[in-house]
Amino acid sequence: MDKINEIWQKYKKDKDEKAREEIINYYLPLVKYQVEKIVAYLPDDVRNNEKEDLNIEGIIGLIEAIERFDINRNIKFETFASKRIRGAIYDTLRKYDILPRSLRHKVKTIERAYQKLESELGRQANDNEIIKELKMTKEEFYDILFKVKGIVLVPLEDAIINSEGEEKGLINLIGKEDGILEKFEDDEKKKILIDFIEKLEKEERIILEMYYWDSLTLKEIGKALNISESRVCQIHTKIILKLRSKFYKIEK
Repeated sequence: MDKINEIWQKYKKDKDEKAREEIINYYLPLVKYQVEKIVAYLPDDVRNNEKEDLNIEGIIGLIEAIERFDINRNIKFETFASKRIRGAIYDTLRKYDILPRSLRHKVKTIERAYQKLESELGRQANDNEIIKELKMTKEEFYDILFKVKGIVLVPLEDAIINSEGEEKGLINLIGKEDGILEKFEDDEKKKILIDFIEKLEKEERIILEMYYWDSLTLKEIGKALNISESRVCQIHTKIILKLRSKFYKIEK
């Protein structure tokens, strides 16, 4: 670690190209990790045909992170770069229509049901309530959650990052840093979204923290919580759908 710190110092001071290349090569495994983590959600055709392009886009995100990183800030480069890498990959994936129209319709139906029940109940709906509203069985509901897992490609960062900059992304609201929430209290939209996150069930919030903050894979999260990878996937997708419905309601 001392060696890479020396290389960072050299690059930021002298803009030495050799140092830059060493930094890029040192963090290439981070790109591979983020690509593998994201493609796990993708349909086979996208995963098989576009993985190399996604890796290239991830490297571009890494290079941008290296250029913009301030070594004097009290933040790990891996945390800073992961956001940039994911952002570059998501931008590319948005070019693809990865969900069939029939599933997109079901996603909208679920989101509208969450909005309706929240208005009626004055709180977030639980699984049994949303299943009753949708007139589905539990099996049907969870099957849809698994099938639309690609919907997480509209990630937590999107809600705020695209319009206001990286440091105000929702991923930062999930993090465990002391005082992180107080930084956002001057914005009414963020206060509402913070409230949403704080009211998630304990298991849901843990999964968000593990996935977005600790950068664990779904398999790693499942192992830590002693539940199946597919169950983690379902819960994660459900959280995103609830969050999307909340955000769209705020926007309206």
